[in-house]
Amino acid sequence: MREAGRKQHRQRALLRLVRERHLATQSDLVRALRSAGITATQATVSRDVEELGLLKVTREGGHGYAAPDVPGNTDGPSRLRRLCEDYPVEGALAGNLVVIRSLPGTANALAAALDAADFPEAIGTIAGDDTVFVAAAEGRAASALLGKLSGFGVVSHGTAGRS
Repeated sequence: MREAGRKQHRQRALLRLVRERHLATQSDLVRALRSAGITATQATVSRDVEELGLLKVTREGGHGYAAPDVPGNTDGPSRLRRLCEDYPVEGALAGNLVVIRSLPGTANALAAALDAADFPEAIGTIAGDDTVFVAAAEGRAASALLGKLSGFGVVSHGTAGRS
């Protein structure tokens, strides 16, 4: 099977697995793929998670991966609202950036939801483990964006670095 075919097969299997089973970590995803006869490294699965837009959501009393089309997560604003309801999300301004902090492991899903929500003030996002930087063209746009995000449940703390 060619590389592109293997990748499609692996990603279809990942989507099926996260819909059928509670898989909380990338190691769980690797093991589930292996049990389905598909060998993949954690780095490959990490790229697949990003490309597929898999989300970490509250499931079965804990956190687990879900496909982006789970109920309530079909579009960016809905995903963003759900993530902000499920996790504590705080935001602050730093010049033309909105700095968003949440629980470890949630920043990637937040950034994907922000990108999908397509806020006109947002030029782009960068996600770490628990922090998302959202770039705006200038400070007023960042302030307006933080105001909009408060309507989604992001708790505003004004300016980053100040008490």
